[in-house]
Amino acid sequence: MKTTVPPIFKATLTAAAITFTMAAPAAEWVNGDSILEPGTTIQSLANIIKNNSYTGNPALQNNAWGMHGVWLSFEVPSATNVLVSLTSATSNAPGFTVYRTDGSFTGKGTGTADKATNGAIHSFNQVAQAGTAGIIWATDDSVSPSLPGNTTANGIVETLGYVNGLNVDYINGYGQKIDAGAHDLSIDDYYENGVFGNSTVAGGVNKANLTFINLAPGFYTIFLGNTTGGTDTPIDVKVSAVAASPMDCLYDWAEQNYSGAFSPAKAASQTGESYYYRYYPTTNAYLGISSKDNHLYYLVSGGEMHDMGASSPWLTVAGCN
Repeated sequence: MKTTVPPIFKATLTAAAITFTMAAPAAEWVNGDSILEPGTTIQSLANIIKNNSYTGNPALQNNAWGMHGVWLSFEVPSATNVLVSLTSATSNAPGFTVYRTDGSFTGKGTGTADKATNGAIHSFNQVAQAGTAGIIWATDDSVSPSLPGNTTANGIVETLGYVNGLNVDYINGYGQKIDAGAHDLSIDDYYENGVFGNSTVAGGVNKANLTFINLAPGFYTIFLGNTTGGTDTPIDVKVSAVAASPMDCLYDWAEQNYSGAFSPAKAASQTGESYYYRYYPTTNAYLGISSKDNHLYYLVSGGEMHDMGASSPWLTVAGCN
């Protein structure tokens, strides 16, 4: 795959570069609203979270400190694009994972106490797939195949994606990598048609987000914590049902600023082969973001693919994050 940056992009990007089981802590949605109706946003504001509760805790071998992070459950009544966004001060870098659950689940599991394999809320595998080591205690009793011990009602059915907002890669005590940035962990497209995200620092705010394309009706849980520092640093959580994703915003910006390359404007966004993309028949070009690395790609007429780098700076340039 080519990585040459086409001239039309160089000036813009250069300018941008300059310029024991314990209960989980209580977390609440504003006005008790945990149902994400179409076109709405639900919020949980100023969550005070302990230092290194998501990663970076050497005493836990970088496992998650679930009883000092925050668990938030929400329900999606009808299929829609969903944006999960966390913000905090730049002294803190939030991390979070989003799970599909069998009902409202807020971290109170009843799985077996074999902590070495199954984990427990005080030291668990924050990016494990349901049914695997380190997350059995929170895995729903319906999940199969699974390691023994998943006796949790309304527990995790599938792990969909995560963001490690710190620019540091970790390996936790279960041998699992927790890489910096946003990552799609979904098994297939049963609950969504793509998971995309990024983490940025701008204007004195640290942002981390994931977008789920066509998220299926049902229950979901967010576990969030600090990746480093930020003891008692508030984290705001917003979950929005959106018609247009941040990626759509970026494509609209590209069409407006580079109409000679991307025409006609407002082409329909599509998903396929791990990409969320638009095809422009007039110029025979593609513009898309891959869920595998959250990079922006530009495919020109003739078949040459250009890796434009991480999507985060482009979203910032376009004012879309």
